[in-house]
Amino acid sequence: MSILSRHIFSEFFRIFLMVLIGILAVYLCVDFLQKADNFIRYNATVAQIARYSLYSLPGMATSTFPIAALIATLLSLGNLSRHNEIIAMRAGGVSIAAIITPVLLGGVIISALGFINNEYLMPTFTSRANFIKNVQIEKKQQPVVFQQRKLWLRGPDNSIANIDLVSPDQREMIGVNIYKLNSDYTVRERITAQSLLWENGAWRLKHSRKFILGQDTVASQSADDEAFNIVRSPDDLKAIAKNSEEMNFRELWDYVKRLKLSGYKATRYEVDLQGKLAFPLSSLLMVMIAAPLSLQKVRSGGTSKGIAFAVLIAFIYTGLVSVGTALGRSGTLPPLESAWLANVLFASASAYILFRMQRTI
Repeated sequence: MSILSRHIFSEFFRIFLMVLIGILAVYLCVDFLQKADNFIRYNATVAQIARYSLYSLPGMATSTFPIAALIATLLSLGNLSRHNEIIAMRAGGVSIAAIITPVLLGGVIISALGFINNEYLMPTFTSRANFIKNVQIEKKQQPVVFQQRKLWLRGPDNSIANIDLVSPDQREMIGVNIYKLNSDYTVRERITAQSLLWENGAWRLKHSRKFILGQDTVASQSADDEAFNIVRSPDDLKAIAKNSEEMNFRELWDYVKRLKLSGYKATRYEVDLQGKLAFPLSSLLMVMIAAPLSLQKVRSGGTSKGIAFAVLIAFIYTGLVSVGTALGRSGTLPPLESAWLANVLFASASAYILFRMQRTI
């Protein structure tokens, strides 16, 4: 990398980090003000609020990366254009491609960081933030004993239930094994069920068998339609089961596969799965859109118009993502097309604009 390229790259990343920190600080302040009433009502300690805010940062960063990359591109290349350094570079034989390549490289790195954040940091940290808010601060009961690919829940009558899969509407638990324990934690009764269905205001066992352990014998009988209220309602189960933000790509892929095998439509989660790949690229797309706008010659109002247009483009991208997601979840578009709609349109527009800029500047 030449000295000029290193200078442009370092200036871009310096501004990106400053903007990212500034936006996250504002984001944290707004989030705190929105939840301040709850913090006061439940007498949350400063340590609890601090931990909650810390664990919320990766989730905030996910939506912050693209706008920070956009602003960093506008400011770094805009400063060069404003001081006629672009003209000097062009006069010295430096191509437009050579000028914007360091910034595009920065966009690639930011997109990679966004994917790493979404895959490794955000799911774990979001789960911890929700635990602090719901259990430690609001003192809600947490019946989850262990959660990875399956769910372990504490149930009534000194029991533990293992749930293989929760349906998308949270009204059915599939692959249920229930262990009722004695006071010394030995098993006195075991129930296996194909499902635990919310029906007539209770969780009822379906296609089930009950095994009652005696001293030397095991009695077996049907347990169909018996009530076993492991949680009070589907709303309580919704708070326990992981949502898409709390799952990484592998976990969400596995969940979608198991839903399909169980006969459920997984359209919503398929769209979210594709979004985990598509959305991190938005940072690179914002750089690709902002770069040619920042390289225009400085005229009366030229820079301000360029910035205003770039911000408008960011809102258009967000709108396209929302429209694509809605069309995908409703089944109007296949999950792949709906999740990648905004990216394909923006990549095409960016490539066209960059090609035109190469010819005109």
